Amino acid sequence: MKSIIRKKSLIAITGILVAGALSVTQVAASGGEGSEIYGYYRQAVEASMDLKDTILIGENDDATNQLETTLPQVKTLVAASYEIDQQVQAEQENGYTWEEPLTILNPYQISPLTAVILFDTEEECGVRFTVKGKTEAADISGEVGASISHRIPVIGLYPEMDNTVVLELLDSDGNVTDSQEITITTEALPDKLKNVVQPEVTSGESAYQLTMVYGQKTSFPFAYDCMGDVRWYMNKETGNYGLYPLSNDRMIWQDTAAYVPNQEKPQATNMYEIDYLGRTYNMYYVSGGSHHEVIEKEPGGNLLLLTSSMEEHYEDKIQEIDRQTGEVVNELALQDIMDCKYVDLIDWAHINTVSYQPESDTIIISARNLESVIKLNWTTKEIQWILCDPRFWEGTEFEKYVLQPEDDFVYHFQQHTAYQLDTDLDGDENTVEVSMFDNHYVSHREDTVTYSDNSGESYLLVYSINEKEGTVRQIKKIPTVISWVTSSAIYDEESSHFFGMCGYRPKSDGERRGMTYEFDYETEELLNQYSIRTTFYRASEMKIDYEDLASPMVIDENYIKGALWQPVKVEKADLEKPDQVIDSEAVSFHVTGQVMYVGTIDHQISQIIFQGKENTFVYDTTNIQLHDKTYLKYHENIPVPMENLDADEYEIYVMYQDQLYDTEQTVTVK
Repeated sequence: MKSIIRKKSLIAITGILVAGALSVTQVAASGGEGSEIYGYYRQAVEASMDLKDTILIGENDDATNQLETTLPQVKTLVAASYEIDQQVQAEQENGYTWEEPLTILNPYQISPLTAVILFDTEEECGVRFTVKGKTEAADISGEVGASISHRIPVIGLYPEMDNTVVLELLDSDGNVTDSQEITITTEALPDKLKNVVQPEVTSGESAYQLTMVYGQKTSFPFAYDCMGDVRWYMNKETGNYGLYPLSNDRMIWQDTAAYVPNQEKPQATNMYEIDYLGRTYNMYYVSGGSHHEVIEKEPGGNLLLLTSSMEEHYEDKIQEIDRQTGEVVNELALQDIMDCKYVDLIDWAHINTVSYQPESDTIIISARNLESVIKLNWTTKEIQWILCDPRFWEGTEFEKYVLQPEDDFVYHFQQHTAYQLDTDLDGDENTVEVSMFDNHYVSHREDTVTYSDNSGESYLLVYSINEKEGTVRQIKKIPTVISWVTSSAIYDEESSHFFGMCGYRPKSDGERRGMTYEFDYETEELLNQYSIRTTFYRASEMKIDYEDLASPMVIDENYIKGALWQPVKVEKADLEKPDQVIDSEAVSFHVTGQVMYVGTIDHQISQIIFQGKENTFVYDTTNIQLHDKTYLKYHENIPVPMENLDADEYEIYVMYQDQLYDTEQTVTVK
């Protein structure tokens, strides 16, 4: 094994370590789930970070210039894609013609089955463009408005193929005045995506032109057409939950660039707003990390996202983020309103869905480990109702909120994607409908949920709820293959189709782990079914705004925004400069803006120390104790903001595996 120490001389640090800190695999005194603690927790400097004391960040890549540092600089995706977009715009001014256009394949380097076509015309005209499919139903077409200078975004190329793209010029009445075909040749799919989709049942068409699959083991998000052919993917990996579609037909991308330690798996702190060409517009920091859900409160409005309290529990908190600044403007830790006997697990609630109803200022959340869908007022935090088998909350103070069933039916277990629908599916104006994916699998509360029927199937469900009467009926139940976790159910109002996206089924023949379905809602006829090779988090429709993709990028001055935990200032520590130096294979460093990223294996670092001539600041994670050794192999980049450090010249030390090391990195804050 390669040593992490580059100098032979070791210093004795016993005298400066805080007594009583936990070491790796020490067993805590209390029993129950998560009683074993894994990782390293010794301190070189006594410090206690307040995880509610965050710093609001508003900057861009140039903010690094405000520091003098040895830390290597890494650009954001925003800066990288904007630089390319400026080059494309400059190229467009070179006067390419309709007769001799310029085609740029994968212009932004992360979306290989896309292209842009540049040309000018003598007169203003619109352009319709079609990537010819293997069948007519598999054609992918778009249209942009009238202009003389044209930047045509092409989405939906086949891999490893000479693709035919039809271009048509349109007059003001939409008539075709000229047309031509061009050929775009693409490379093969990466191995991770070869044979990733296998059609089981195909009708030859679908309500979704393209269906996106993302998250879990599907590290490269991709989209397939009605025939099961991959027509889009990104060669940049996402975090565990992948991406979240937005109303502007872009997406929030959960990035792998940074993670914060957690009681279980680390959570990604960095999110990007990105389009399907790979252009990136904003970057958001989430101090406690993001998981499961990011949605718009209203189209174009603030973001609602799921995060973690980190106060002995995780995946139990909801935050509203100002879309323009990244500031947290409202939040809810579920334990604050539901402190009950079920707060007995580290992952006691496991919130996996949140949605907002503007007409009533309410949110609906799916709390998987409570077997419950809960509606609350977002401002007052008052519970409106709980959708759950009444036996679960029987004898508790929350029993009064439970909707009472009007008919006999079997309830959901460990559900996902519980959303209130805009469509009146039961013809009763006094009810609201809620759809969900019912995993119908019990693994976390077997002792409580003894009434599970263990059917061996998952279900697409729709409930009809009379909120005034406090009653509920189950009006739709369509079975799918069993999917233990993740997964999504989507009712498509335009087509009246019901989609079931089974993201995590047990191993089967051929080790294919996912399955997607498309049903006719009324008849329950199976229209399409596709087997997916890997597990995935969710699947959804890929909606494309071609006008947006055809326009040059516009970005905010401060496109890096959000909040991060910040180092705590302590009394000037009398630390001798360590003689042992951390090896770059054990811990890595870089800076983006004024945020330092410290890369290491999960829970190996307990403190990051900024030792100045006059000041000491400490980023301390000793209170965030790991309870699952599975994640000790997880690599994380911890984001540490330096903007609030006092002016000083700092040397950077780390407590790594309970020993103090010099990093040989410095930063001067002016």
